[in-house]
Amino acid sequence: MTGVVRGTETAAQVSRLPLEGEPDRQVVRRWIRGVCSARLDVHTLVDVLLVTTELVDNAYRHTSCPVDLRIACTDFGVLIEVSDGDKAHPAEMANANRTWGSRGVQVMVELAISWGVRVDGTGKTVWALLPMVEPKVTPRSG
Repeated sequence: MTGVVRGTETAAQVSRLPLEGEPDRQVVRRWIRGVCSARLDVHTLVDVLLVTTELVDNAYRHTSCPVDLRIACTDFGVLIEVSDGDKAHPAEMANANRTWGSRGVQVMVELAISWGVRVDGTGKTVWALLPMVEPKVTPRSG
């Protein structure tokens, strides 16, 4: 599902993937590539894939609620939002020796321009804004 959000200075294509039950990581990654690859350089796309996968994994690791994933490419960067029905805030892992799959917040903190958590009556949304580099288009010669 996609939509357009219009602000005072920018318009963004917002894509949404509702997830019921823990999804296959490849399904989520394929969806992200389909949504983002035309707008992002390969390095930004890899960061978006990493942060999104970690946030979705965290949501399923810490709650049994359905998860809603939204991605918007804006003039300011790539906004990733993962919502679930649990109102508890995520916590950075204190133990740096944890497995890779348990470092969602730590990865997000390292790669994001900014991030935060919104809590409302239905649960929470963890969001991250990653810097966006437009793909370079090289004109063909001849």
